[in-house]
Amino acid sequence: MTSVLQILESLDSADGLDISKLEKSLKLSKRLDKDYLQIAIRGLTKLGIVQLNNDEKLTVNNDIGFVKGRVRCSSKGYCFVVREDQGEDIYIREANLNNSWHGDSVIVLITKQGVKRRAPEGSIQCVLQRYNDTLLAKVEVDKTTEELKAFPLDDRIPAIIELEDYKDFNKNIKRNDLIYEIKISKYPIAQLNAKGSIIRELSINGGIEGDIELLLSKNNIVRNIDVPKIAPKKITSKGREDLTTQPSLLFKSWESTNSPSLPALFAQPYEGGNRIWIHCPTVSERINIGSKLDKYLKDKGEVICLGNNWLDFLNESLSSASQFKLNEENEAISLMIDMNNDGNIIDWKFTTSIIKPVNLITEKHLKTINNRKASSKSVPIALKPIKDNLEVVYTILHSSTIINNNNNLSIKLDEYIPKLERLNELHKVYPGRDFNGWSKTYDSCDPQSIIDLYIRLSNNLLAKHLIGYKLPFIYKEHEEIDPSYINELTKSALALDKKITVNIDGSVTSSELIKSFESSSEKKILHKLVKHIIPGIHLKLYNVNLHDDNDNLNMEITSNNIESPWCCPSLNYWNIFNQFILSSLLNEGKSKSTSRSKDSIDLGKKDSWKDIDWDIFSSKLKAKIDNEANFMLIQNLNEIRKKSKSFRNNIISIAQSREAQSIIGKEVSAIITGVQSYGFFAEIDDLTAEGLVHVSTLGDDWYEYRSRQNLLVGRKSKKTYQLAQKVNVIVLKVDVLKNQIDLELVKEDDSETINNKQKNIDISPDN
Repeated sequence: MTSVLQILESLDSADGLDISKLEKSLKLSKRLDKDYLQIAIRGLTKLGIVQLNNDEKLTVNNDIGFVKGRVRCSSKGYCFVVREDQGEDIYIREANLNNSWHGDSVIVLITKQGVKRRAPEGSIQCVLQRYNDTLLAKVEVDKTTEELKAFPLDDRIPAIIELEDYKDFNKNIKRNDLIYEIKISKYPIAQLNAKGSIIRELSINGGIEGDIELLLSKNNIVRNIDVPKIAPKKITSKGREDLTTQPSLLFKSWESTNSPSLPALFAQPYEGGNRIWIHCPTVSERINIGSKLDKYLKDKGEVICLGNNWLDFLNESLSSASQFKLNEENEAISLMIDMNNDGNIIDWKFTTSIIKPVNLITEKHLKTINNRKASSKSVPIALKPIKDNLEVVYTILHSSTIINNNNNLSIKLDEYIPKLERLNELHKVYPGRDFNGWSKTYDSCDPQSIIDLYIRLSNNLLAKHLIGYKLPFIYKEHEEIDPSYINELTKSALALDKKITVNIDGSVTSSELIKSFESSSEKKILHKLVKHIIPGIHLKLYNVNLHDDNDNLNMEITSNNIESPWCCPSLNYWNIFNQFILSSLLNEGKSKSTSRSKDSIDLGKKDSWKDIDWDIFSSKLKAKIDNEANFMLIQNLNEIRKKSKSFRNNIISIAQSREAQSIIGKEVSAIITGVQSYGFFAEIDDLTAEGLVHVSTLGDDWYEYRSRQNLLVGRKSKKTYQLAQKVNVIVLKVDVLKNQIDLELVKEDDSETINNKQKNIDISPDN
């Protein structure tokens, strides 16, 4: 099915195309497909999106202020378009949605400019590309026509889908434990509903594998994509630095046999500080950017953790060729870092290399090291296999502690995931990845927590290096927390724990506030509150060729500690892209002004760009890089990241819901984690799953909501329910698909004394 986006991308040239060349560009050979294209062109021409130039060729009309973006709807019916040019979001009224759905890529015409705090309004002119070609739905019989119709489970898509060819599924339609995956064959147009067919039935009670299938379908993640039959390129050893005599070590916590490969580390004392080597698997050198294999990796985007297993990102041959193997020679891209004893970076150098890892450091090794007495001379049994490498391990641990103390690249918070076997891989730190805008607190017993610090530092150094060379790269942008949220959080923190010491003059930063929580008895609740106000992370493109004001762009980038991910190409495509830029610099960059020049520059060394006054890339390679470094790539990768984040959150929530199902009707202890006007949320102990106690179920009084105190107060009884309060609840109902748990408070005897914590609360209306 050809999309409007494909048509416009084919026409996006200065000269334009005639209709026959456009058909060839879109690879249309059937008469029917060509007729559909003619209809689409007429429609786009009437909308003013496409026009005929003086040579009677079709071109994109750039004279009208159309804006490209992606539809974002809420379950309450509010819709916005997030602009591709990263401008202010555009509000779309329901009447102006033009049958677009949540997630669709669209063209918008702004109809009303934003004033003060009001967002601009717009009207969707056409859908560029549909986000959903399949979706999960409930199927019901239309009482009037007795035909089957599907209703999407995602309440952000308020659509009706008329079903075709459903006879094979008739017998199970009335079963309440089934939902259906629907393939869309025709999208809605004018007054006509969408049409589709049932692909498969999915049981709500299909066990762990059934839950995974539900969530993959819910998040529009395809398990099986056809893999191109292309073998990875072979890498020549010529020009690579031989580091095979260096006893580098692998650090890994993931236990699944198909878990992604990670970098190797080596460290040694050097000039009063330490010299550190990070050796990264090289994938970019094994693929041709722009090839079918490259497109396959772009479409997949990221590896997915299924809880106790993995949905692969790299295809089997590429994974096998690039992953590090113990006691074997492996090609790598390496970074050498010289760091003084205070953690300041003195020097660095990127290089292509050959390494030979000698050992694997596991969680068991690190726990033994942490429990070992400093004065002990004997080597514990658990450390015997790595005794020859202990000095390297201790140097790596020492350096990681220093890096952690200086680290301000990410917000560190405790992560509370239930100790369930089905979530085993999720308990480990995911190196270099921030799913929710924050990363897990440093844990010296988790190998991947250690390697995470080195990866983030390496990402930061690559960003500085590529900025120096004015080369494009993808970086992670942390959105700033609204200062008003920090102020509210400070008030909540002081209400919970008066021992917390913070700067109360209004200038406290989020990092200072989080640091003040470390010794608090209410640390878990406070960390949960912080997580609610962190806006998240987006991928962005640094490309001086696409910005008019390069000085301001450089100042904006360099003033922040940014990360340009490249160390873990087995995890996602943005690592591969940045690694491609780096490997191109190291392998194909011109290190001398002319071929006859005797003086050569090491392009991987810190500050080497200061000695360059010539074009480091050929015009062909530069054009290739510029073609790949585009905003469409970033937009698609951000969409993939959102899917991955949603899937990760969903798989944790569904595991919690399954556990909650087993205690329906039972009384359990819980702690209040959030208070709203309609009730309070309580987290069930040991399960870390939140449920809602609705205010209507309290029943014994009328409760007022005090937002400044995170408090519900009974008008007559003066009973209070506040943040961090311990309560006993009964699990009433669990909705697995919506991840909702309904709780009921176990009421205290009226004669019981309200606990001391409640007594000390000032509940006067003035507060």
